[in-house]
Amino acid sequence: MKCEICNEREAAIHISKGSGLTHQEQYLCEQCANQSMDINYNQTDNPFDIQTLLKMLAGNSKRDQTDTEEHACPTCGATLQSIVKNGLFGCSHCYEYFERHVPEIVTRVQLNQQRHIGKIPSQAHDTLKLKRDIETLERTLQEKVKTQAFEEAAVIRDQIQELKDGGAHE
Repeated sequence: MKCEICNEREAAIHISKGSGLTHQEQYLCEQCANQSMDINYNQTDNPFDIQTLLKMLAGNSKRDQTDTEEHACPTCGATLQSIVKNGLFGCSHCYEYFERHVPEIVTRVQLNQQRHIGKIPSQAHDTLKLKRDIETLERTLQEKVKTQAFEEAAVIRDQIQELKDGGAHE
């Protein structure tokens, strides 16, 4: 794979930043990595010694904190950091002001769930299931009538009536 900056030399370094929606990957050659990250890869034994890595990570986290702290909602004054920490937006204008960060915040708050499944109260579960079953049978009944399968349609009609009668007693 070629270096993503110079597109000349072979990429020898894989850099991965962020997580979730902010995850970024970059493949660089040693020269471009030296220039972009200010790391000296010509150190004696191990170019990725723990001190160098910790310094680099500390520098990135400080830079990220100052970036997020500088921005505050003009209406309520909520910062991106306070929204992430509390899991709550300060006001309705925060959604517009922090629009590009909303998907990441929601993903964090929802424990990396990308899709909302919903929640049904336990007492309504049986009622909703009965309603869905009746709707499904009614669609099937309409199809049978269209295809003129009247005997099968009569059986389905009776099933629907049984469900409706049984559902009315509960």
